[in-house]
Amino acid sequence: MHVRTGLMVCMVMALSCKSKESEVIKTETVATCVAEAGCTFYSVALTRAEIDQLLNKNNFFAAAETGAVLVLVDCAPVIEEGQSLESIDRKYGGAGAAQFGEGFDFKQYVLDHGCFAFPNNTKRISFTANADGEAYTGYFFLNIKQGEAFMPNESFQAMAPLEGAVRVDAFMQHRVMKTYMVDPEGKKWVMDMPIGMTYGVSPEDVENLERFHRDFKKTGKREPFLQTALYAEEYTGTDDDGAQMNIWLVPATDVLLPPEEFACVGFFNVGYIQVNGVTYLMYKLTGSGFAIAVTGIEDGEYSFDPTGYTPFSVPGF
Repeated sequence: MHVRTGLMVCMVMALSCKSKESEVIKTETVATCVAEAGCTFYSVALTRAEIDQLLNKNNFFAAAETGAVLVLVDCAPVIEEGQSLESIDRKYGGAGAAQFGEGFDFKQYVLDHGCFAFPNNTKRISFTANADGEAYTGYFFLNIKQGEAFMPNESFQAMAPLEGAVRVDAFMQHRVMKTYMVDPEGKKWVMDMPIGMTYGVSPEDVENLERFHRDFKKTGKREPFLQTALYAEEYTGTDDDGAQMNIWLVPATDVLLPPEEFACVGFFNVGYIQVNGVTYLMYKLTGSGFAIAVTGIEDGEYSFDPTGYTPFSVPGF
């Protein structure tokens, strides 16, 4: 009886220990990845809800499928689904070894990398555009803090030279394009023209986000983003006329739009949008008769003196 009782006690204790142990070892897989160097994987004893809270994102990792891996490239969180650890490592330039590290402190990582203090510096965005059989190259500045885009004369004239103007500098802000022109006689004119762009908080922001969720879906196609460790993902949907349009999104590493703001975009709709609490760069857009792609992006500054320009009106606007 004593032996039997002892065995029963050991079985109960074993079950109890196993139950407690399973609670302790219940983890999620997180990887830190570096371009051309691969990834280091960690088992993190946090729930997905806790990870989302540390990332300051609502239902981000929590909404991913079972077995998904959260990849961190600096401050850009990327969810990898349906892939082995070896394939994820190879994707970021590793040898496919799936090496595990120990002692990863998730909270300390986001603090050390300044993930909640994104600088949102003004960006100089270079791009190529093809429209109606014509190819263009240009650049513009996107001031994220002011929600303003600026295309200087050098780029504007290469894209769309205006007849009778020797200099054209263009701004876009608050759904208005403001064009500053200098004619051959040296006279300065400024023209305002409403456009279908969204900057800052407006009723269209929520509608655009809802429309994006409704009309655009992932295709499963991915491609490397310039010379970085990040990958862009393709979404397909329709434009306002019902024609097919594809958008390539890549997580932003140093831009964070406010929670209530859906988009901050510049010329040709190139810029940033926020989906499910994550800020993405719209890297490429293709549609009926046009294609735009970012070819370079870096911090930059611009200046322009608007004094001395006389308002110029166009009938119908």
